[in-house]
Amino acid sequence: MSREALAALAPAIVFALCAAGMLAPLLMQRVAGTGWPTLAGIALLAVGLFTASGAIGYGALAIGTLLHAYAARSHTRTGAATLLVAALATAAAAIALAVAAPVFAFGASVLAIALRAGVLPLHAGIAELTERAPAQQAQQLASAIALVFLHLLFVDHHQAAYDAAPWIVRVGAVATLLPALFALVQRDLRGLVRNAVVMHGGMLLAAVGAAGHGHYAAAMLVAITLGLAVGGFVLVAHALERRAGALTYADLAGRARAYPTLAAAFALFGAAGVGMPGTAGFIADDLFLHALWEESEFGTVTVILASACLAIGTLLGFARLFLGRQQPSFAPDLSARERLVVVVLVVLLVAIGIVPELILAPAEALLGS
Repeated sequence: MSREALAALAPAIVFALCAAGMLAPLLMQRVAGTGWPTLAGIALLAVGLFTASGAIGYGALAIGTLLHAYAARSHTRTGAATLLVAALATAAAAIALAVAAPVFAFGASVLAIALRAGVLPLHAGIAELTERAPAQQAQQLASAIALVFLHLLFVDHHQAAYDAAPWIVRVGAVATLLPALFALVQRDLRGLVRNAVVMHGGMLLAAVGAAGHGHYAAAMLVAITLGLAVGGFVLVAHALERRAGALTYADLAGRARAYPTLAAAFALFGAAGVGMPGTAGFIADDLFLHALWEESEFGTVTVILASACLAIGTLLGFARLFLGRQQPSFAPDLSARERLVVVVLVVLLVAIGIVPELILAPAEALLGS
């Protein structure tokens, strides 16, 4: 396939991944009032991804982020306010591109990504969104893949991005460590999921920074891992709490026999988020660490330590929640509809992990040109 044909595929692939992630919570939970914002958001993603104008693309995503804030407003005011600020930052990037102010567009775009990813110390709203509005959180993480794509396409090929790269990488790397350590010592499920999201937010910021020196593939794969693997983890954890209530690590509870499919989904998404071989998370970690090593040895060591802590914390959480003496439950395992959603997300993660060229070749053809 020619380079031009591969480049033309890139927006379509990103759109498909974003749409799958946004539809997942809607199909799993059928939350009242989320149908039209989801469909409108997907339509706006299409506008943003398939336009040749950066200003129009960012403008469409700004409106889409406002829809996320609207959907979250009844669950968490802090989370909705964070998404509102992220929408304003995205709109500012659109205006800056329209008036040919690329440096301002770059700064506004990085701020929007940091807010939506929940990077420390901007994490309060996203952390609360994870706890109180997991469906809306999974959707906004999925659509954030498109925001990263537009950032790489329209504002990252600039001297400001090149000059700021080392600083953004270091800030993002440091932002991974504290939530990873917190994940290691958590005593409840919500704390684990919250810190997993915030830790990956730091990884995304560092990857976006490294993209300023040409590491576009790493940034895209880290964004996809956050949107699909961590978003799936958020949804599965919420599915477990809908059946068993708010869960703590008080004792070993053998829920794996009561919820075998749910336990498997929890393990798969959790492992994909920390780089399990054969998934998109593994390719993301590999490319990301290579990029980090070129930018900052300190950042590389920090992220490796953070990833190890999160992996241990996830394993401990799985053991505490699913292993031990069998615990009966009257609530059913994942329904057929929920299983379908889980299977689709897992297939996407595994397909990218086994054949990363599905993403890397179109992205390199478009972004590297």
